[in-house]
Amino acid sequence: MGLTISAGNQRRRQMHHVKASGWTSKKRQIFLDTLAVTCNVNIACAEAGMSRSGAYYLRRRDPEFAELWRQALLMGYDRLEERLLRRAGAGVNEIEFGGGDAPEDPLDPDLALSLLRAHRPTVEGRRKRPGGEIHRMSREEAQAALARRLDALEKRLKAEQGR
Repeated sequence: MGLTISAGNQRRRQMHHVKASGWTSKKRQIFLDTLAVTCNVNIACAEAGMSRSGAYYLRRRDPEFAELWRQALLMGYDRLEERLLRRAGAGVNEIEFGGGDAPEDPLDPDLALSLLRAHRPTVEGRRKRPGGEIHRMSREEAQAALARRLDALEKRLKAEQGR
């Protein structure tokens, strides 16, 4: 059993035990890391060993997890957009961009563009609220969320280096 800290709608944060088969901190991190790389909830759930419906349920009841989910998608869509721009620039100017050692998988530009269009509200920092209205994050909210994510990543890296 692991421990997790969560809060819900109009509930204060509290620490509680999570069964090994539940959304432990490690499973949450695997899910979020995979989501940031793939932008695919099904793949992220498979990597974490959890169900898709369980992921969406957790996102609905845990606002912090929902925000981390959104940030993971933003990272993934930034990477997707970067690949599209790199591909477009290389095609127009006949200049090789990137030059990384690892070969990239083939990219379907039509699929990539439709994904970017479908998730434009997420990319722009808007999200639907229960009433249906859309909320746009302020610059301060976005900076605070990014700072929290960077702090968490730094702590995880330090912990991994300490082992």
